[in-house]
Amino acid sequence: MESSYSPAASPTPSGGPGDPALRVSSSHPDYQPSASSLLRQLEHLGKRFDQIMAGWRCELDDVLFVRDLALKIVDLVSTHPEICLGMAGRLDLRSPAIAHDFHVAVVATLAAQAMDLSHKEQLTVVRAALAMNLSSFQLHDTLAHTSATLTLAQRINIARHPLLAVELLSHSPGVDLQWMDAVEQHHEAMDGTGYPFGLSGKDICVEARVIKAADLWCALVTPRPTRTARYPHHAMQELQSRERMRLDTMVLAALRRRLGNYPPGTLVRLASRETAVVTGFATGNAAPRHVVAILNGAGEVMPFPKLRDTGKTAFALRGYTTVPQYQTQKPDWEKVWSLVQSSLVAVPKDARVS
Repeated sequence: MESSYSPAASPTPSGGPGDPALRVSSSHPDYQPSASSLLRQLEHLGKRFDQIMAGWRCELDDVLFVRDLALKIVDLVSTHPEICLGMAGRLDLRSPAIAHDFHVAVVATLAAQAMDLSHKEQLTVVRAALAMNLSSFQLHDTLAHTSATLTLAQRINIARHPLLAVELLSHSPGVDLQWMDAVEQHHEAMDGTGYPFGLSGKDICVEARVIKAADLWCALVTPRPTRTARYPHHAMQELQSRERMRLDTMVLAALRRRLGNYPPGTLVRLASRETAVVTGFATGNAAPRHVVAILNGAGEVMPFPKLRDTGKTAFALRGYTTVPQYQTQKPDWEKVWSLVQSSLVAVPKDARVS
């Protein structure tokens, strides 16, 4: 079947997936795209993903878009994991369910790379994460905005959604069996208590096992009507306790090793009473040494974010925090990541840190 889809020809703003400089960034080690262009690319990819998945037509163009998007996510996570993880959960998309799947795709990529899965397996992980809820975005959006008990019909649809998603993919040209297997099995559990088939252990493909852990972690760190968001460390503790028998221990260990207790994007409270965001990966249980302050002590957005050294008493890390619900003004994330990038590239590391 002939397709009209062409990633390079797609109309995109500068810095989008059609931008030549970004397409060749991984093959030119001396090229360093700006934080602004990376953020624009992530935002563009997220919005196009929202449009494509919400209007899935089982056509080759849809499949080619997801395949191309998976390639871009694997490449971006490989070269710029901090920005990808720090912003994946903050994309402003119309559908919370579609935004969640994009977030899961990034986290699952990090886990897959930490496990040294092959490039082919990484692509399968991302494609399946992006399409795992293909048949149920509307239902998941409804559930994301309500604390009401599920109806019988909703429970049935939830239980069937992996099979229904695979049915849609099976009618979409260009979808391989590994992709469909990972979608079909992403709610199976290592102890056999999952669905839709009750598979267990190694009968579940590794891609589905990676997606399941990433899916649960992303769900826990995202606020819901019935509960507040878990802090990253607490989310991982919950996976290691309540979900331990249901998850692949190797996947869980890789995810914990890669994310640590303070993954990029985590909000922390400083001794200065400022709210800061973590912008880099720390080793194991270590706290981040450098963060970026985005809210002042009064909870107001800082027009000019500031790098802070948590090793200094005045800016010591006091713990996790969240943005107050009444806070409607958003931090300027472009300034945040541009500041981080300039501190690492343009000047000595300590020159811009207070």
